[in-house]
Amino acid sequence: MSSKSFEQRLEEVYEKYQHSELENRLNDVAQTMEETVLQRVLAEEFLHTDIEIDVRAKEAVEEAKAHLNDGDLDSLSEEIEELEQMVDEEERKVDNRIQEARISMSKKMNGMQRLNQRVERVSEIKLESIASLLDDWNWKEQVYRNDDAAIETLKDRSREYGSDMRRFYEEAKADLFGPYKDTPLEGIVDGLLDDERFALDDLSDAQLQQLRDSDLEEHVELSLS
Repeated sequence: MSSKSFEQRLEEVYEKYQHSELENRLNDVAQTMEETVLQRVLAEEFLHTDIEIDVRAKEAVEEAKAHLNDGDLDSLSEEIEELEQMVDEEERKVDNRIQEARISMSKKMNGMQRLNQRVERVSEIKLESIASLLDDWNWKEQVYRNDDAAIETLKDRSREYGSDMRRFYEEAKADLFGPYKDTPLEGIVDGLLDDERFALDDLSDAQLQQLRDSDLEEHVELSLS
């Protein structure tokens, strides 16, 4: 028969349960913090955003991990709820800023796709890959590759993926804009990407003539003023 009393065994069960619960909550917080950092890195390269993550949130996650590793469940239990709120706030801040940038860039991408349907200068596959990232924000499969990569490796992957997608976007813009750069149509094409409508009275004679001579004549919708 075990020499431990019922109360001792009950206390051990409780401690194991508490440890498991706190570990699961901390793992969720740490994963959220990691994904927030990776999205920030990706967005900085791809969307040219400038988002700061509160360094105190990252430090608090590391301190909580230390409490767990040291078996200091009392300290972790006291801090975990505040830590969850802090990390959730950073996640919301980053998500909101990225969402704003994605919406803005998506509008231009929609215009680029419509224009390309007319002039056929850019690979549709390239445009669709950019649009898919903007619409679905499906970045994880490009960063997490079923390996136990360190955070710095994951950040490098996020940075590389974001840089590649930005390069595709800039190349597509150059291919579409190239023939109109430094011509009277440059402003019109730029406006098309922002869903602008043009009145006839807004266009100069040079713009009207070049528009008639270009491959955009049927693409541009002119509204009479």
